[in-house]
Amino acid sequence: MHSRLYLFVISCLWATITSYGADSPDWCFKKLAKGTIPKEVKDPWAKTAIDGFILSKLRDNKLSPQPEADPHTLIRRLSLGLSGLPPTLKEIEVFLADKGARAYDRLVERLLEKPAYGERWGRHWMDVVRFGESTGHLTVNEDKPRSNAWRFRDAVIRALNEDLPFDQFARLHFAPDHKYKELGQFIHLGTRLQNNSNPNDKQFHRLDDMVATTGTAFLGISFGCARCHDHPVDPMTSEEYYQFTAIFWDQVNEAPKASRKSIPIEIKEPRVLRQGNWRMPSQTVQSGFLRVLSRREHSNWKRSDENELVALGDWLTDTEYGAGELLARVIVNRLWHHHFGQGLVKTPNEFGKLGEPPSHPLLLDYLARELIAEEWRLKPIHRLILKSAVYRQSGSTDTVPMKVDANNRLLWHWRPSRLEAEAVRDTLLATAGVLKTQMYGPSISIGHARKEVRDEPKSWRRSIYLQAHRSAKHPTLSLFDPPDYSRSVGARTTGVTPNGALFAMNAPFVWELAGHLAKRLRTEVDDESTALVNHLYLLALSRPPRLEELEIGRELLGNKNADPLRHYCHMVLGLNELIFVN
Repeated sequence: MHSRLYLFVISCLWATITSYGADSPDWCFKKLAKGTIPKEVKDPWAKTAIDGFILSKLRDNKLSPQPEADPHTLIRRLSLGLSGLPPTLKEIEVFLADKGARAYDRLVERLLEKPAYGERWGRHWMDVVRFGESTGHLTVNEDKPRSNAWRFRDAVIRALNEDLPFDQFARLHFAPDHKYKELGQFIHLGTRLQNNSNPNDKQFHRLDDMVATTGTAFLGISFGCARCHDHPVDPMTSEEYYQFTAIFWDQVNEAPKASRKSIPIEIKEPRVLRQGNWRMPSQTVQSGFLRVLSRREHSNWKRSDENELVALGDWLTDTEYGAGELLARVIVNRLWHHHFGQGLVKTPNEFGKLGEPPSHPLLLDYLARELIAEEWRLKPIHRLILKSAVYRQSGSTDTVPMKVDANNRLLWHWRPSRLEAEAVRDTLLATAGVLKTQMYGPSISIGHARKEVRDEPKSWRRSIYLQAHRSAKHPTLSLFDPPDYSRSVGARTTGVTPNGALFAMNAPFVWELAGHLAKRLRTEVDDESTALVNHLYLLALSRPPRLEELEIGRELLGNKNADPLRHYCHMVLGLNELIFVN
C-alpha cells in the first residue's frame, strides 16, 4: 500500500515537472530574435528604445505608465543604483542648478565615471561567482582565511571601471592575461569539504562546484540535476555534465588522505558516474559543451596549443556557433535586475524551464543584441536603461492597475526596493561623514566566528572591502540579508525584519554614527533649527523636509534633553526611507 502511494506521489511530481517544461518553450537556447522596435517608441512619453517595448506591453494590458519622478528622487535613485552611495550635497546642487535639456543625461555620465561604480557593481558580480575569503570547511575551526582572495575582488572592480568588454571579462575568468591574472581565481573560489572527508568525495565536490557555478554565473542555467541523470526538463544529458567536469579535471588535485588513513583516488580520468556516485563509474568522456548551444564541434574552439579552459572561454563568448547569445541575455538581465529590483527574467540564475520565462522577451533580446553591437561594453547598456522613461517613473499606489499587475512585472510604476546589506552600511557611514574612500588592498578582518566583534571606526571603509568570511558574520551586514558566500547568488533576499528595526534603535554602531552626524551638522551649518533640519534631510534622504517634518524637527531640537541634535540624528538614521531606493 505504502509503496503504491509512494509511486503515485512520484508520478504526480514528475507529471508536474514535465508539464511545466512542455508549456515553456526553450526560449533561452534559441538564437536572438531580430524583431523591430515597437511603434510605441514614438510616443511622447518614450525616451529610449526600451520604452517602446514597455509601452507596448502596458497598452496590451490597458495600463499606463507613471509620470517622471521629481529631481531629488531621481538623483538619489541614480546615485544609489550606480555607486551604492547617496549623492553628495555638491552633486545635488550641480544637478538641480543644471536647467539644460540634457541635465539628467549628464548626471548619468558623471555617475558612470565615478570609481564607486566599480565597487558597487563589483559586489553584484562577486555574489554571482560565490566570492568568499575562507575555505568554507564544514567545521568552524577548519574554515581558514584565504589570504589573497581580495586580489580577485580588486581585479573585478578595475575591470568594471575600465568598462572591459564583458566577453573578454568572461574569458579572463578561465584564461587570465598578465593584467587581469587575478580573475583566474574564479575557478577556485568555491568551498572545500572538511579535511577528514574522503578525497574521492572532495574531488567531485570541487568539480561540481566549478561546473555548477560556471553554468549559473555565465549561462543562467543549473547543471546540478544532470550530475545523477539526464536533466528532466532542460536539454542536457548526464554525459554532457561529465564532459564539463573534464574541462576542469586538471584543476583538482586532492591528496589521497582522510583522517589518519590513506585512501586512494579511485577515478583517475574523466568518467560518467551513475547516479552521481564515484563508486559507480561508467564510460570515460572527453571534454565538451552543451550540444543545444553548440553549432559546431568542440575541436573548432580548441587549438592544439591551448588548454581546455581557453576553449571554454571561446565557446562561452562565441555568438555565432557557441553560447555567446545566451551569455549576453544573462548579463543584460543581471543589469536590469539590479536597476529595477527584479529582472526581465525574474530568476537570474535559472533561465531554463525550472525558472520563470521573461516578462518582455523581445526587450531582453534587444538589449542582448545591443550589448553585442556595443562590443560587449556594459556602460552603454546602463545608459540605455537609466535614460529610459520607465526607469525615471514615480511610484504609485493606484489600486486599479494593482488589480492587473500587483507585482509590477509590466513596469507601470517604480517599485521601491530595500538596499542590500553592504549599501545599507555604506549609506549610514556616508551620511555620518565618516566613510573612508580608500580603494583596493587586503580585506578588513571581521573577527572570528566564536568571538563577537563590533563595527569599529578602523573598519569604516566601503563594505566590499570587509572580509567575506564564510563562517564569521559581520555584526551589521548579518542583519540585512547578506549573501551566502558558499554558492552563486543571483537575487538576494531584501526583507524588512524586526532585527533591522531593533538594530536602528539600539545598536551602539548607529548611536555612534548619530554623534558623528550631529558633529558634521554643527560644522557645516549654523546652529539654528531650520537650517539643521534642512541640512540633515539633504544629507540623509537627498531631499528637503516636508513642512510637517520641518515642524517636528524644530520641536525635537527645542527639547531640553541632553544633546537633542544627536537624538534627532539617531531618529533620522533609523528611518525606512534611508535604506530604500524610491
